Amino acid sequence: MKIRRRMGETKQIVQVNGGNILLFELAFRLLTLPLLLQAVAALFRLSVRASGYSYVTVSNLVSYLLRPVTIAILVLMAAILLVGVSIEAAGLLAAYQAAALSRKMSAFSMFAAGIRLTVSEIRKRNLRLFLVLAVHGLVLHSFLIYRMLCHVKAVKFILPALLAENWGRLLLVGVIVGAVVISLPTIFICFGCMLEQRSFRGGFLRSRELLRGNRVQVVGTLVLCNLAVTAVTVVLYLIAVVIVAVFAVWFADRRLELILVLEARDRIEMVLMPLMSIALMSVNYGALTVLYVQLDRKRQNKERWKFEAGEHAGLPWMSRRNRMAALALLTALSAGAMYDAFYRGNVLAADQLREVQLTAHRGASTSAPENTMPAMEAAVDQMADFAELDVQETRDGVLVLFHDSTLDRIDGTRRTIRSLSWDELQQVDAGGWYSEQYSGTRIPKLEDVIEYVRGRMMLNIEIKYAGASSDLPEKVVDCIRENDFVEQCVVTSTSLSYLKRVKAADSDIYTGYILSAAYGSYYEDDAIDFISLISSSANRKLVERVHACGKEVHVWTVNKKSELERMKMIGVDNIITDRPILAREVILGEENAENLLARLRALLR
Repeated sequence: MKIRRRMGETKQIVQVNGGNILLFELAFRLLTLPLLLQAVAALFRLSVRASGYSYVTVSNLVSYLLRPVTIAILVLMAAILLVGVSIEAAGLLAAYQAAALSRKMSAFSMFAAGIRLTVSEIRKRNLRLFLVLAVHGLVLHSFLIYRMLCHVKAVKFILPALLAENWGRLLLVGVIVGAVVISLPTIFICFGCMLEQRSFRGGFLRSRELLRGNRVQVVGTLVLCNLAVTAVTVVLYLIAVVIVAVFAVWFADRRLELILVLEARDRIEMVLMPLMSIALMSVNYGALTVLYVQLDRKRQNKERWKFEAGEHAGLPWMSRRNRMAALALLTALSAGAMYDAFYRGNVLAADQLREVQLTAHRGASTSAPENTMPAMEAAVDQMADFAELDVQETRDGVLVLFHDSTLDRIDGTRRTIRSLSWDELQQVDAGGWYSEQYSGTRIPKLEDVIEYVRGRMMLNIEIKYAGASSDLPEKVVDCIRENDFVEQCVVTSTSLSYLKRVKAADSDIYTGYILSAAYGSYYEDDAIDFISLISSSANRKLVERVHACGKEVHVWTVNKKSELERMKMIGVDNIITDRPILAREVILGEENAENLLARLRALLR
């Protein structure tokens, strides 16, 4: 009965400042998240380079984490996060204290109060409070953290193996239970320290005093609040996925339906996770405020406080108008996720958030003439993460896309790219040999391709060997830098000396060594960030050795479903393929999504 009453009181207190709390949370996250992500990304790159690795993989994760520079950077990142967590928690405390007295509070006032109370705790040297708030946050967001880690490549391989073992499951449950047991006695400590201005010890004793004899009520109320938020989020997620599936069936190419649903599904989850975090923080601090007030009055033998929402009591949160607005917002979210997955999702999906990345070989060369602009456009349409292309130089120094040593395959002549000027090359039909549809297609410049794929897809730029005296490596680097494309491409070559020259020109460019066979410890060279080899030479032991050196394994050219599944199983990082749609289905494919699409097609006929 008491728990049910506390749930009702929580709803009342949330109603008073609910709109401004939502505004505060959204503004705070939108203000801090971009800055935080940029800082974390910069610090992560710094730590990886300082540790001597090119990539963090499962094999080198422990070694990376134990390096002094990594520890120092992690401590700095943790300090920044702790201050942010404190400001957010303090702002919510101030908002709900005002709401308990039926007073409105603006989002700006919440932010100001959060900063003021955090500075006060720092001055009082209550630094342990920040650690306690962090533990509370970890417990509160444990499910969200798990889901986020499931999207991180380095961790994604560890979690299934851990949970497959009995000791692993027990360890995980033990950690969660231990965190809950440790954090429960301190559940009200922020009220004692921040609102009552007590010391850390005084706040801790105050929290234990309020908890005495009331643990079941406190735990029950908080568990039900969290279950309610989780249930609402899951329902919204399922509705959004169904909306995406309907969009896919109605508007998408039949070949792309499954990929769109799977890609958009992940993006919907990534959007809903921060929204769920906001709801968890808001509802839990509201419930804690209710519990704090009522338990304090109970201790003083006073009457139960009546949370009067006043003029805010009848806010039509679930009115027909608001339900329609929520559905419209959810539809927009689903459509946006689908659009993002189709047009821009590839660049946004960072390397560490992909289990395996896919590279369209010479563009989508089964759909359009290889190394042409139509091939790049088709690669974007087929949702490849990268397009692999070959770069050569014309007689007058223009960087163009072309694979072969002569033009024989496309126009029947033995002329080379280096023997022709750019103007002469524009007279060559690069598409007629493929099909009449592409007759008149021209060989494109590298800079034009870069401009087209920017924000859509990344590039794997292979520098064709043109002799030791050629300055082609330096020219490619100049083109990449002039077009501000360093972070969106990798450079590969069959020539190790070319890769060393690329690194000498710009050490920030990631380089890959192309091999036809895997012999020796060639991958240990500092000029190499990853190896790119024929798939038949790849096996699990090789992948593990390369990963242990902090480098990645790319394989080519994989077109059969069985070989795609083998590459996924042995843990390669990037698959170069002529069939990106098939490859994406193998990497992401799920029977549940296929069944959903099949049923929707039947319903929408």
